[in-house]
Amino acid sequence: MAKRADSRNHVLMLQMAAMAVTMAIAEGVSFLCSAEQSFWIPLTAFCVSLYIDTPLTALRRTVNRILGSIYGVIIAGLVCLAFPEQEAMLVFLVVFAGLTLWSRVFFKFYYFFVAFMTATVIMLLSILMIHTPLTPDYLITERLIFTAGGAFISLAVSAVIMPSLERLDMLRTYRHYLTRFYLEYRASLNRLSGTGPEEGAAVIQGVFRSARDYSEKLPLWSYALLFNRFVYRSFVRFLHRIHKMRIMNAAVASSIDSVSLPEAEGRTAELLAENRRMTKKVLLSLMLLDRERAQGYLRKLSAVNEELSETEEFRDNRMATVVIAIRDIELDLSHLTNGTLQLYLAWKNSSGHELR
Repeated sequence: MAKRADSRNHVLMLQMAAMAVTMAIAEGVSFLCSAEQSFWIPLTAFCVSLYIDTPLTALRRTVNRILGSIYGVIIAGLVCLAFPEQEAMLVFLVVFAGLTLWSRVFFKFYYFFVAFMTATVIMLLSILMIHTPLTPDYLITERLIFTAGGAFISLAVSAVIMPSLERLDMLRTYRHYLTRFYLEYRASLNRLSGTGPEEGAAVIQGVFRSARDYSEKLPLWSYALLFNRFVYRSFVRFLHRIHKMRIMNAAVASSIDSVSLPEAEGRTAELLAENRRMTKKVLLSLMLLDRERAQGYLRKLSAVNEELSETEEFRDNRMATVVIAIRDIELDLSHLTNGTLQLYLAWKNSSGHELR
């Protein structure tokens, strides 16, 4: 706990430093720029720097900020050209302000909020300066230029100061879901010996909750692997495959409960225990990024499962569903062992990069 608190404090100090440096540079650039709307530079830099904890968070906010500004400028520009009367602008000011508040509901779509906020501010400035030489076209042009400038200042400072944690987070997630699968898998097979908990519905609910958790983090990893889409797609496939394996595991538990299998005895019990041991060793090897060792244990697991397929319980259909699911999980483990993500993480780890 103390180590985690120290890590949070370290990140907080870096955030404060990044914000201070960003605002100092943005204010300096704004002061040196003679344009009337140069205040957009520090304002945008502040908004982008707020709540970031890695350079890629800044990149995501920068992209959303620029995209949202472009959309907002297009919307407000069309309104200014189509309805130049002050009364019409007042109406659209109220509409855009309401949409700005509404868009805060969509946390994943930050550019929605930026687009409507941009349109609101442009409408307000257009109304205030409708009788001045500062035309809406001028406002729109400066809004885009200075927004991009402030966002890039924040991005550059964050890239220098803030730590890059996304790849480390990706490795932790990789190990986390392998561990969760094994714990659920072990609990399911233990039911055959009468020692496993009967919590099938709770397990399935937990699987879907954790799937939502990783789905919410996919945008972060998308930016972390912005220039390596092949690895990103491999990581997404890994998460989906683990999710499917956990669902199959829940199916194993459900099958055991529904057919009321007697306690496994004799050679079948030994094979199931060996299956658990080999599965654990395969998963531990994957977590340690040792692909060769995982392949060796996988071959032993395959031999165990092959023998399970020849047991009397399987032949008389008492364990048919269980063994078929176990063989399917074995196939998934083979894909994980030989997959691109395992090679990528192993390379990053051995290269002494952030994953260490």
